[in-house]
Amino acid sequence: MNDSKFLNALKLKPNSTPPIWFMRQAGRYLPEYQEIRKNYSNFLDMCKEPKTCAKLALQPIERFDLDASILFSDILTIPDALDLGLAFHEGEGPKFSNPISKPEDINTLISFDENKLSYVFNAVEETTKLLPTDLPLIGFCGSPWTLAAYSIEGGGSKDFKKTKNFMRDHPSALHDFLEILCDACYRYLRQQVLSGVNALQIFDSWADLLNAQELEIFSLQYTKKITQKLKSDPITKNVPIILFEKDPKQKITDLIFDDLSCISLHWKNDIEAISKSVKNNIAIQGNLNPMILSESDEIIYQEVQRICSIMFEYPGFIFNLGHGITPDINPQKVQTMIKAARE
Repeated sequence: MNDSKFLNALKLKPNSTPPIWFMRQAGRYLPEYQEIRKNYSNFLDMCKEPKTCAKLALQPIERFDLDASILFSDILTIPDALDLGLAFHEGEGPKFSNPISKPEDINTLISFDENKLSYVFNAVEETTKLLPTDLPLIGFCGSPWTLAAYSIEGGGSKDFKKTKNFMRDHPSALHDFLEILCDACYRYLRQQVLSGVNALQIFDSWADLLNAQELEIFSLQYTKKITQKLKSDPITKNVPIILFEKDPKQKITDLIFDDLSCISLHWKNDIEAISKSVKNNIAIQGNLNPMILSESDEIIYQEVQRICSIMFEYPGFIFNLGHGITPDINPQKVQTMIKAARE
């Protein structure tokens, strides 16, 4: 892995061109993914088949010139292991049949047992068997706040009203739940490293629900606890950690702390201003608006090269989208994006 452009960037080592991978790179926009997906009635059933997950993780690697692979899984595996009854309904996304609706539900939660997620760790092992030896594998988890939001809301939502009400009415109980999720995230990521991942990303997908003060109290303090545990653990202390905060209300520079190797920027963030502010002290990943991939090749080229020209002299730059790719994107547009970033 000494020649990995992706790992070099995370160490702030310069590359001739930026390493490239992108969020949700294995997924519904690929016809080869759809061929496998149609064999499963339920998305979660597919996620619990390690060999299938390995094949899915490899699909974008075989199709595109990428510098990292990411584990094929879902961020909601931890609440599922807490017996909240996760299921994926076609056209509706994830739903929990046993959500957290009152403080007493937290008191009666079963203890987190990472052995319930052995299918994830087996998927890591199967994926590393198939990957080129010089290509790193990224493991991940959802942030405690994001996992709590899904668990209380009972699934995705436009306004997360139940979660916001729970935060207002039962802050102490919410903190108890976040502590449980924090410990589970650490143990989950640790086991992913033991199984073979080379870097870790924490997705705070619902950071935008919180104002700046709430983000610090209910999200960032728990993310920091996870990274502190990882950096204090001999197994995981040298594994780089990337943090993705979706459109946070805080300044990005206020989200950076010592244990992070990289901050992954949402597409609304000003990558030029941020790169000047952090002054080469942390790797930066991002941040093309995924919707640009619906535009003409000319516009894709313009936007990709605008970002790459801004970050040309930044030693720890990783080209990525500023959010996950959407299912409607033509894979040929991805090819155009990658070609533009390589020039």
